[in-house]
Amino acid sequence: MKAARVFLRPIELDDVERLHRWHNDPGLYDHLGSSYWPVSRAAVEDWVRQKQTLSRQEVNLAICATDSAEHLGNIYLRNLDWVTRHGELHLFIGEAGQRSQGYGQAAVRLLVEHAFGRLGLQRLYLFVLEENRAAVHVYEKCGFRVEGRLRRHAFKRGAFRDVLVMGLCADDR
Repeated sequence: MKAARVFLRPIELDDVERLHRWHNDPGLYDHLGSSYWPVSRAAVEDWVRQKQTLSRQEVNLAICATDSAEHLGNIYLRNLDWVTRHGELHLFIGEAGQRSQGYGQAAVRLLVEHAFGRLGLQRLYLFVLEENRAAVHVYEKCGFRVEGRLRRHAFKRGAFRDVLVMGLCADDR
């Protein structure tokens, strides 16, 4: 899948070192809903091997810059439900210097097109820290709407934080 700024490709074993560095960066997790927990290189390699197997429940892709093929982050569709035709979107840009450069938005647009156009999903949803205004703005620009709030749902930097639930239906576009 390719857009002007990025293309999406499967996650490969060659990505392990980079993923290991990203998953051990507590600063990255300040912007994500999930909690930081250090992981070993072996655990990351096992995770990549598992994600390389064919799954009907998830799609796991690397976000790469079109001009350099640099691996910038990952984007996932998880919890795919083929009866209700929905899935949960996850995204992160691993390198701090590459954030707020439009790569995430381009990746979301590609994955939305893939999810609705090729997979035939009818709804995508995601969870985002309310205070992560940059991410909320990106999702809104891609058509997602705030559908709810999970109060005090995440624990970040010593305090509980609210998490927004955002969604996009195929006919919203």
